[in-house]
Amino acid sequence: MDGHAILFLGERMEIQLLSKKNEEHVRKILKQYDMVNHFYIPGYVMLLCFEDNQLYGFIELYQLETITALYSLPGEKQDETFALLIEGASRIGFRHLTMSTTAQGASYFKQFGFHVIQEQPVVISKTLPCPYHFKDYDEISEFMSKQKSRVYSLDHFKDFMHEHFNIQYVLKCVHIGGTNGKGSTTNYVKEIMKTAGYEVGTFTTPALVNRLDVIRVDDQAIDEKVYVKLCNRFLKEAVDAELSLYEMEVFISVIYFIYKKVDLALFEVGLGGLLDATNIIGPLLCVNTNIGLDHTDYLGSTYEEIARNKAGIVKDGVPYVTSETREECLDVFDEVTKAHHAPLYVIAHPEHVESSSKQVFNYHGYHVCLNTPATYQSVNAALAINVVELIRAHFPFDHEDVETGLYNAKWPGRFEIIHHDPLIIIDGAHNREGMDAFVKAAESYRNAHIIFTALRDKDTTHMLERLLTLSDDITVTQFEHHRRALAKDLAKDYPVKIEEDWKKAVDEAMDYPVVLITGSLYFLSQVRKYILDQPDK
Repeated sequence: MDGHAILFLGERMEIQLLSKKNEEHVRKILKQYDMVNHFYIPGYVMLLCFEDNQLYGFIELYQLETITALYSLPGEKQDETFALLIEGASRIGFRHLTMSTTAQGASYFKQFGFHVIQEQPVVISKTLPCPYHFKDYDEISEFMSKQKSRVYSLDHFKDFMHEHFNIQYVLKCVHIGGTNGKGSTTNYVKEIMKTAGYEVGTFTTPALVNRLDVIRVDDQAIDEKVYVKLCNRFLKEAVDAELSLYEMEVFISVIYFIYKKVDLALFEVGLGGLLDATNIIGPLLCVNTNIGLDHTDYLGSTYEEIARNKAGIVKDGVPYVTSETREECLDVFDEVTKAHHAPLYVIAHPEHVESSSKQVFNYHGYHVCLNTPATYQSVNAALAINVVELIRAHFPFDHEDVETGLYNAKWPGRFEIIHHDPLIIIDGAHNREGMDAFVKAAESYRNAHIIFTALRDKDTTHMLERLLTLSDDITVTQFEHHRRALAKDLAKDYPVKIEEDWKKAVDEAMDYPVVLITGSLYFLSQVRKYILDQPDK
């Protein structure tokens, strides 16, 4: 990306992240000294040292640990330049900095904290500080829960990223927002790109199985040991900067994706857009699935207000694509994208979708078959097709990659069959628009037994009334969460059963032939594990 951080580390000298604006300086030196050009290759980060627009040196890191290039202009500023570059690399390095050198170089770099770890050929290393010594994720989570609450703002996080040279800009990424369908769209894009042979990182919330699932590379969640090491390394700085756990997770995802050398990183917006922690990235493309009346306490009470917040992820000159159809929302998108000189793409929805156990339709020359009974996924898949087509200049793919990737895509918690006898389907219809889509998708399961619960800040009246059009056999329940709705408050005077113990509600549901469990994604994460861990039920 052309954007870069400037951080003054000396009186006049400054460290910058490599950008298109200053790469020619470095190319000339690399050529002069027969150094390898790794510009914009996954896994590499380069920092430059400038004074008054004069390039004095640079340092290149591979996987944030190995120094693959280090240069300082000979002269009186050489020692200062090396010191500043190594200090800069130490800010973003993972566990240590290691580089190959000569015996003379090993002696020289000793003053900067390096020591010899291999004699022939000579390799030197510098251990980076780890202020904390957490043992597992639970310790970290408990510690962060006791930290000072942070206001809904990005100022602290932006400052924090600036202090780390805005290294998120080295990632090629796509930013995906909207009210419903963000996770599904992210998943479809991921599967297409993965099928095409790319390493893909995803940051998605909330987690359905394990909190570590929010950060994944090619479907593999970040290893807890790696997560803990990253926290031990960087969490002290995050706490000092008054970051939230969610902001820290975004930062860790950036570091981890660079460390894992991902080709493409997909960031799903957590809440809104304008002030969401993911809004520090520099994407190739920004995406909006749709606009719904959700999180109205934070985002606004009208579609226009929420659309404006969601459109807060629009960046100067970066294309913005949406599957939204409401004119009032599209008018907002048109206004915001024009102000940012960003192209706006409003996609066409699929037509003539054949729905049964699969969704089959033709779109943009592709014969799409989605391996899901959820009718609402056809629009998310179509949006994903538009997304990959818009980034095709950076990530070429074949026709078959789209069709195969979409067919193979599975997204837990979205009209997911998790048990066959009885048939149990779970779906994270966690707001009014999501519930509307779920009820439409579940038409063929009328009169099924339904278990429902939600968070108290949702439009639960609308959600329950929609479920009652599907079945008159509904049990409302509750679960442990600080924003949960109580079962009695959900039930009101509706003709539903109340079972406060959700595990008992699930156990009793095993006597029914078809069971639909829906509502909060936080609830589904618990239900899913409970059922899958007990295969005899």
